Amino acid sequence: MRSAVAIAGAASVAVAISCAPIANADVQPGCESVPWGFLGSQTRSICDGPILADGSWVRYRMVWVPAHQVPVSTYCGTYSCSTSGGYYVNEQIVSKEKYPVRPETVLPNEPGWLPPTYTDAGGFTPVNFN
Repeated sequence: MRSAVAIAGAASVAVAISCAPIANADVQPGCESVPWGFLGSQTRSICDGPILADGSWVRYRMVWVPAHQVPVSTYCGTYSCSTSGGYYVNEQIVSKEKYPVRPETVLPNEPGWLPPTYTDAGGFTPVNFN
């Protein structure tokens, strides 16, 4: 009986890993990414620029859906589940916003200033805003 439970557990872990979405969206280190939207089906990524002389900074906010596989059918037996068919969905950008922020204007559901840890030769580009 223990081996059957172990096999069922291993099978469910394998299914969960194979169906996990891949996070990308070119979000750099030092940014915050959290589940967002209906049942966490989207991701909200926030990155901040350096603090300016007046105490403000530029915030980059992007809401996106990671690329993922959508199964057509899943069959579960006594000890395991199998999924067949389906299709691949590319990463989708829901919204991109770039706006100035001051400590007193940070939205209630957003973090304070996130120190930037990434710059490139062209300047500060925390999220792919192309």
